[in-house]
Amino acid sequence: MSSCSRALPPTLAALGVAALVSLPGQARAEDDAFAMSVGLSVSVSFGQKLAFGLGADLRATFLMEGSFAGAFDSGHMGFGPFAQATWLDFSAGRFAIGSHGGGDTSGNSDQVVACSIDGELGWTYRTRISDEFPAQHGLHVGAMASLFEPVVVDFSARAVIPVSGELFVPEGMFGMGVRANRPFGERSHAIDGRPLRTADGVVLPPVLGLGPAASRPARLDRATRAALAGAWLDSARAECGSIPAFLALARDLAAVGAPASLVARALAALGDEVRHTARCSEIASALAGWRLGPALLPPPAARDADRRAALVRMALEAWHDGCLGEGAAAARARRSLAGARDEGVRVALGEIARDEAQHAELGWRVLAYCLAEGGREVREAVGDAMTGPAPAPPADDAEVEGERKDVQAFGRLRRAEADAAWDETWAAARRDGERMLVAA
Repeated sequence: MSSCSRALPPTLAALGVAALVSLPGQARAEDDAFAMSVGLSVSVSFGQKLAFGLGADLRATFLMEGSFAGAFDSGHMGFGPFAQATWLDFSAGRFAIGSHGGGDTSGNSDQVVACSIDGELGWTYRTRISDEFPAQHGLHVGAMASLFEPVVVDFSARAVIPVSGELFVPEGMFGMGVRANRPFGERSHAIDGRPLRTADGVVLPPVLGLGPAASRPARLDRATRAALAGAWLDSARAECGSIPAFLALARDLAAVGAPASLVARALAALGDEVRHTARCSEIASALAGWRLGPALLPPPAARDADRRAALVRMALEAWHDGCLGEGAAAARARRSLAGARDEGVRVALGEIARDEAQHAELGWRVLAYCLAEGGREVREAVGDAMTGPAPAPPADDAEVEGERKDVQAFGRLRRAEADAAWDETWAAARRDGERMLVAA
């Protein structure tokens, strides 16, 4: 076996690890103009020689707004580079680089499974298989369809047109695999509680599929069941992102010398978010018939220049993420609980409503501490945030379509109800916040 062939297994393993490591910067909750996507696949090649392949695929996408011939949804199309590595019959390697482009297909309320279509054009190189099949360069063309529910699954068809060597026989490849995240970026989601903020913005954890699960015995049509599973999985991702966010809050409170009681409450909130993540994941898994759960991400690195900068940042995050974000999460959970009929959903919403209200109260305490310690700079920054225009409600593109009674039974609000919960929280928080500023 050649040295190149021997190096392929660890290379593929490293690519898989790199996929997981790179996810925190890619699964963003906010709209981005750039996305990364990594996939692993199995394939069959034919033409010159029948061969089995294990492959990894990495693609970067520059996202564009608009649509093309009515085929792609607005804001979910793009183009960019790709790179692929495939281990053929455990003895040779095929490598490809080039450009890809496409988008998410447009759908309607009757569409059960969303998907994307992506075309590829590039250059490929296959290492030597034997004396009969020496190393060869070629033109790479292909297409890939990715289905999104309950996890991202790829189906690909590719062809190689040789441009070197004596054997001019085109090759074809069919493959199937799984992908860590969507090729054309994640849709924006509402954040249930405190978001995980990094230097690159707000991020959401990736989703792991862990095998089949017993399906919840609910009389739901397939489209509604899939939509509900996706909505609860989004909630699980948001709750899981709050775990490292509270760990970072406890660290930062200790670093600025905050009372031990505040540090302890931040750590207690972390434990609440662990329970919320488990509850939401269980509901999503039962609806999807597949054990699904978000991966735990590390806390963001401390990045404040000094104590004063830390107090300003923590005060603003306490206002936005605690007083507003977690206050609104509690309000949404209370409204959802009123119409919920599924027992597991009611238990989850009851815990979330209670705990998020306590987290919002912690946000007010952190804000009061920062105002007392940070002086004029903190007061001015918080005052600007409180007295400026009302922030828009958290975006939620994944409003569940289906019979209203079914959606309510599983604890999901209509967009108008979620917006009303936000407006209610904003009005009350602004009133209380202005009183706190006057007192400070």
